This record gives sequence, structure tokens and C-alpha cells, in this order.
Amino acid sequence: MKKTFISALILTALFTVTGCEDKEAKATIEQQTQTIAQLTAENTQLKAEKEKAEKVIPAIIAQDDVIFDKEETIKYPKSAKEDDYAPVEGKLHYSISTLKTNIEWLDTLLLEQISKNADGKPRSREQLVADYQKAYDEAKKEMLESPIMGIDETLDLAFNYQRGKLAVFLINYYSYGGGAHGVGGYHYLNVDLETKKLLSFDDVFKPNQQTKLKELLWERYTRYGEVKDEEVFTSKDAFEVTDNFYLDHDGIHFVYNVYEIASYAEGPQELVIEWWNASALLKPEFLQKQYYPVSSNTAE
Repeated sequence: MKKTFISALILTALFTVTGCEDKEAKATIEQQTQTIAQLTAENTQLKAEKEKAEKVIPAIIAQDDVIFDKEETIKYPKSAKEDDYAPVEGKLHYSISTLKTNIEWLDTLLLEQISKNADGKPRSREQLVADYQKAYDEAKKEMLESPIMGIDETLDLAFNYQRGKLAVFLINYYSYGGGAHGVGGYHYLNVDLETKKLLSFDDVFKPNQQTKLKELLWERYTRYGEVKDEEVFTSKDAFEVTDNFYLDHDGIHFVYNVYEIASYAEGPQELVIEWWNASALLKPEFLQKQYYPVSSNTAE
């Protein structure tokens, strides 16, 4: 009887200990489960906040970032023939600069655009410096061998404006080789700050719209018939739809540099197709972006 009682006590004690251990283990598991759930919720919140922050379009702050800039005045020896005209000096200048902004990926994109070589391939900053130094040295040698008024090769970037997720930049170029005057121009870059990509011609317009676009641009070029065909700088057959454009509140601005559709004296020309006139030619995907309200009333 006594042994039986002791055995019962031992079994009771074992069950009690096991029960306590089960309760402690269960409590530990519940606590760990709560901790995991809390951490998961915090992680989800942080992820959502990160995604939200990434979607916020910052206001662009831009400043010049000079890659290469070298200039000097070269003195020429006096000509032995008094009746020969020869300049006494010539100015040599080579320069290229990009922009440094508060958005890292944008800096990379802009450098890629301004650094493209003749084959359209972007170059590194180091390669640009090497290429410009080589061109500078060759130009200097050429000037010393055949005196001219000067050589100037300038390429730089400018920040035009920002409207929400749309930012417009322009590449300025100027080239002078000793003639009566140099030749310069602009090339515009429309950047979607949300997709982090350039807007190309094909991103904006539906396929096979060249004929309709040409008619609209030709109307504006000839001022809706005020300028006769025989009076224009470029004939209608030679007139082309340029892919050099930028978006603005009043429509799409097509930019033609000197000698493309006008003389040097007339300078670059801009032909604007209003949003309400362009709407039927635009891709649905582009319209969904809503860079500007595309309607008959585009007032902001």
C-alpha cells in the first residue's frame, strides 16, 4: 500500500513537472510567434514606407560638373610677306561638362547622353578626358602649322525645367574652326523621373504617324500658307520630322537647329503642335502618364 502511494506521488510529480514544462514551452512558442508577427508587420511597414519614399519625386537641384575645360591663346610668328594676311594669334578652347544633381541615377543617365561618341556609344569620364586632351593637342598642332583665328569645341548640359515626374534637359553644342562664325545647336532630353528613362519619339507617338506629323509641322513652318513654297528655306520634299523635341504646357515643341529649316541668321526654329492637335497621334501609354493635360484647354 505504501509503495503504491509512493508510486502515485511520483507519477503525479512527473505529470506536474511535464505539465509545467509544456506550459512554459507553449508560452515561449506563443511569445516567439508574437515576436515574429510583430517583426513581420514592422518589416512590411518599412517596405511600404520605402516604396512610398521611392515614388516621391524630389525637386531637382543641378549644378555644372566640368569634365574637361582647357583654353589658351596661341601667338603666331609674323609673316615674312607683308601683303599676306595672317592672324597674329588664335584662341584654342575645348570644353565638355555635364550636370551634378541630387539624384544619382540621373547623373549617370545624363553622362551617358553627353558622352556618346560618333558611333553613339557612351564613354566613361576618364575616356572623355583622354579623348578631349588628344583632340586639344591635335588642334594646337594644326593651328601652329596653319595659323587660323581659332578653334572652339564646346559641349555642355543645361537643366531646363521640371514638372512633377517630367524633367527636361538640353545638350548645347558649339563648334568653330576658324571661319566666319561657328555653328551651335541644342538637343533636348525628356526624362521620366518615375521610370528613370528617356522619352523617345517612339514612346510618345503611335507608329506610322510621320505623314500626319509632317503635315502639321509644315503648316506651322509655312505659317498656314502665308509663306509660299518657293520662299521657304527647305522644300516640302526635303522637310523632315525631327526627333529633337520637348514637352511643354502648350504642346510638343519640335526643335530644328540652324541650316535644318532656316538660315544661320534666323537661328534655331521651334514648331509647336498643340496638345489638342496632337492627341490623336499619341500613344495611350503616353497619355496615361499625364505629364500635361491633353485637351483643348491646357491651362495649368
